Amino acid sequence: MRRGLISWSRDEVPPSVLEARVARLQEQMRAAELGVVLIYTSFARPSAVAWLTHFVPYWNEALLVVFPTGAPVLLAAFSKRVHGWIRSVSHLGEIRSAPDLGRATVAFLKERPPEPSRIGVLELDALPWHVAEPIVKSEYGRALVDATGLFASIRQPADEVEIRLARRAATIAVQAFKAIPTGAKRASELLSVLERSARLDGAEEVLPRRSSCRSLTRPPGYASPGAFPPKRFRRPGAAPRIALSKSPSV
Repeated sequence: MRRGLISWSRDEVPPSVLEARVARLQEQMRAAELGVVLIYTSFARPSAVAWLTHFVPYWNEALLVVFPTGAPVLLAAFSKRVHGWIRSVSHLGEIRSAPDLGRATVAFLKERPPEPSRIGVLELDALPWHVAEPIVKSEYGRALVDATGLFASIRQPADEVEIRLARRAATIAVQAFKAIPTGAKRASELLSVLERSARLDGAEEVLPRRSSCRSLTRPPGYASPGAFPPKRFRRPGAAPRIALSKSPSV
């Protein structure tokens, strides 16, 4: 589950930008003769749906349904009491409760049959089986195709809003690393400073990670290598990294 406030600054990410991104996807869908594209999201995999709609789940999961025309529909495995919040932080058409996401998707496709019949799925091989199984075993199973390449093609070149937010996130990360005390001897000292700095600068999520890449160098003033973590637990070349979420668009 995510921590902190998730909101939507329409000055940072205007609705028109999200609409333009959806339009780019729909244009490629029509060219590829796809009747619908399904995009899965969860607190662990939010980026694709967030890029199109600004929606990032705190918990649970959802499936974004995009037709060649019209606003995207969100099938959400959330209770209806959070629909108002979802609406406040995202740019969507309809929001439907879908406790059983796979079966709800099949029912929705029967209600609004895709034309053409081919169904694109982003990262088809990574779609959780409890979601995929009812779809695969339905009459729509043979119509499923992977739409990962198509989606990747519309992400580049990045629009100005995405670039601006990425730069802002990079600035937050740099400032967080600069805040690390040179005398830090415990991981908790380092991590608490990183998180405090980043969150006060507006980060919605701070995910510390270590990289074992030998090409990475530690910034001047970084705590001594033996202090984070203890040497016996550290792989050669390990250096800390943080992944930030400044906005669901990055």
